[in-house]
Amino acid sequence: MLTRRSVSLSITAGVVASLLATGCQSAGVADKAGGNVIVLRLATIDQIDSNGQTIAPRTFIKALERVSGRRMKTTLQTTYENGSVTAETDIVKAISSGSLDGGWPSTRGFSRAGIRSLEPVEAPLTLTSYAAQKALVTGPAGRALLSTLKGSGVVGLGLSVGPLRRPWSTLAPLVDLRHWQGATFRSYNSPMQEKTIRALGGVPVPASFGFPELVESGKLRGAETDVAQYAKNEYGALLPWAVGNEVLWPRTMVLSLSQKRYDSLTAEQQGWIRDAAKEAVAASVNFGYDDNALALQLCSVGVRFIDANPQQLKALRQAVQPVIDALAQDPATSPSLAQVRKVAAKFPSPETVRVPAACRKP
Repeated sequence: MLTRRSVSLSITAGVVASLLATGCQSAGVADKAGGNVIVLRLATIDQIDSNGQTIAPRTFIKALERVSGRRMKTTLQTTYENGSVTAETDIVKAISSGSLDGGWPSTRGFSRAGIRSLEPVEAPLTLTSYAAQKALVTGPAGRALLSTLKGSGVVGLGLSVGPLRRPWSTLAPLVDLRHWQGATFRSYNSPMQEKTIRALGGVPVPASFGFPELVESGKLRGAETDVAQYAKNEYGALLPWAVGNEVLWPRTMVLSLSQKRYDSLTAEQQGWIRDAAKEAVAASVNFGYDDNALALQLCSVGVRFIDANPQQLKALRQAVQPVIDALAQDPATSPSLAQVRKVAAKFPSPETVRVPAACRKP
């Protein structure tokens, strides 16, 4: 039996947590001074910061209370739909319809909600470093991506830097196309993930937070996740092989609000939300992402980080190029891909996990 803790913070049972608020209604409620307090209903698929590196949401909630003088507060539903495979997409749909005020779904959740313009953020092996993400969320490319949400029912308040997702596996490090052949590999309700896995020769398997059980039963040989999440969940030797210099895509979150809810607010209230979102994005940019220290901890429990050599990286990139070409040819994604490519061209090198030589050997 592979060792890991059976209980993880990211798969805690569904809880409705009230943050800085006294009720769950979206209408205003009277405050102690007799004024009107606006309560926004937000949701997330897991915890508010499930891996210690997704700090924008917490920053947004705290900043919103402060900049509004406590006249705007939030309630937060965590583990929305128990974090099911479709939960993130369902959050996007709920925000778009106005049945939920807001949240911070990742870009991966938008496509199957009918909003395909953010797919290029997950273009395989394209945005492969924290520096690239920071440039994206603070520059014109990020603003252009958010502008594509106009008319979708979702107001994009900001993109936030998130963890870098790498391939982890059971039998051999996925540094070579031959290791990908026939490998069952976890995907999270993302067409881009599924197309990439197939392009590399693998078999996509839709799975949510319960994917470790599929690994232990032999039904899953690999998964995309990040160093911080793997360490936080204490997966141990569940997936002992990780690729140190291969970043599939980032998990970039979209601070989102329902257009219906946003339009119901005054200009001043909208300003509070915008200001809080700016603080949240800045917090994600200024955070110190230290995957190396976490990777070193994982080495002690048997995880090994293997780098693909230049020839292997070239072969991997060639294999996924048709996926990127399809994005370039599709009118729904071509403009966004052009913006992503501008950023990626300035930061072509993948973020490599730095660990001692002993952690790079079987």
